[in-house]
Amino acid sequence: MHTFLYPQKDTYITNEVGYVNKNFGIDEILELKAHPNVTRTTIYYQSSSISQSVYTNLELNNFTGNISGSSTSIDSSGYANLKFISNSSISFTGSLIDQATITGSINGVILNNTYSASILNGITYGSSGQQSVTLSNVSGSLNGFSGSFVGSLNVTGSLIGNFTGSINNASGSLNNFYGCISGFVYGTQSLYIPYFTYIDVPDFSRILIKFDTTEISKSISNGSITSDVTFKLKLKTTQASELPVDYTVYGYPISQSWNMGIGRFSTGGDLVGASWNNKTESGSLWYVSGSNITTGTSASINQGGTWYNTVPLTYQYKSSSFCTSSFTGSSLICSQSYDYTTSDINMDITSIVKGWICGCVPNEGIILISSLESSTTNGIDSTVKFFSKETNTIYQPYIDISWNDSIYTTGSMIPLTGIVPYTVVMQNLSKEYKFGSIPRINVFAREKFPLKNFTKGYQQNSYLSSSLLPSASYYCVKDNESENIVIDFDDNTKLSSDGNIHYFKIDTTGLPVERFYRILIKTTFNNQTDIFDNGNIFKITR
Repeated sequence: MHTFLYPQKDTYITNEVGYVNKNFGIDEILELKAHPNVTRTTIYYQSSSISQSVYTNLELNNFTGNISGSSTSIDSSGYANLKFISNSSISFTGSLIDQATITGSINGVILNNTYSASILNGITYGSSGQQSVTLSNVSGSLNGFSGSFVGSLNVTGSLIGNFTGSINNASGSLNNFYGCISGFVYGTQSLYIPYFTYIDVPDFSRILIKFDTTEISKSISNGSITSDVTFKLKLKTTQASELPVDYTVYGYPISQSWNMGIGRFSTGGDLVGASWNNKTESGSLWYVSGSNITTGTSASINQGGTWYNTVPLTYQYKSSSFCTSSFTGSSLICSQSYDYTTSDINMDITSIVKGWICGCVPNEGIILISSLESSTTNGIDSTVKFFSKETNTIYQPYIDISWNDSIYTTGSMIPLTGIVPYTVVMQNLSKEYKFGSIPRINVFAREKFPLKNFTKGYQQNSYLSSSLLPSASYYCVKDNESENIVIDFDDNTKLSSDGNIHYFKIDTTGLPVERFYRILIKTTFNNQTDIFDNGNIFKITR
């Protein structure tokens, strides 16, 4: 038998730039992503130098380095015109001749070891050593000036200190200059070509999903569900891109509580709810750097959730048919590998659910992580999107809970041989079933063309009594409109036999309501498989 358990909450988290603190709890999709995101940094003219020997026309952007020289000769074509645009300090060494012009924004120090006396407003400075003066809103000429200057300046001699403004028609040397030079530069240049640095910072997305197992635990305890039960997590793909031929999706039990939140990616997400960095809201980090991690758990230093790998040593064994001592310390890692298969998730998570029900680990849900996260440096760029619990379709995630409830009693039933044609039909299938009901559906089988016999009782028995199908006979349930397989043929959909007729039971609790379903029967004789689709359709009503 199969029954379905739907999520209590779900969301996905991502470290994409701008979204590490954002929640997408009510998005209609869940995203699993491994996307390489290489960041490029551009550096211009790093550690460059200019020495005076040739005449050139040059403009430097974001220059940082040294400009030096001492000759004051000027080419006949005119003065050197220098333009710097920069935010860094530049060191000037040498002399700036009278009437030379530098245009641009200069932040730096102009150095020279020769000083001459300067007169400002009738006061002589520099005759007895370097003196300090502050100037504001001043125009004119300065000789032997040292300090900070803002504005335009015609210089004879050299400047020592910080300068912001324009210098026009200048010659001499510049050291550690950072800015823009435009126009003509008289001298030689030795400049590094701009270069780039690349840092691989891939984007990851992981899925968080939680189920309430309270009722399932009760059903196991009272025997309604047998101890050989299997739990499979199922998610339906809505979009997939750039997937490789083979990869693996891993599932781990989450080790901390988290908040689903109410964010949407389309509106930028929300700060309340689980995100890449936080469990519940901004500031509630998944992992605090330097803190201890419980034995058996894993965490990423860069956040992204925390989870259990194995059953912790602190687990106290609970004796029951479902929880065995051998489970202590066992692995809690579940996975599904893909190799030329659909990207839908159909992962056996029995060990995780057992861990929850037995109390080995707290039920905080499952985190799904792609193996491609470790392959982004090889150019892998994959994204898979699944329907979430908020979807308005029949494809929301669920756990398919199944166990073998079949009983095979032959009684007086005559076995079919499979050699002659035979037919299989439903006898008591209703057109509608109430949601939550568990109807028994009888399956009648007989030879398609019974041999005629003049004995009346024998002839009636051939048409009215069901023959015995092989024990390897199964049922399947499909959504009649979408053709989506809801319950597939497997070991937990075997037909039962009570000695008179075959039958099976359907738990309608997990089937979406107000939809029509179709039943198929599969039998195997002598390695030959037959599937019967007689258009047996029923509806689940509210």
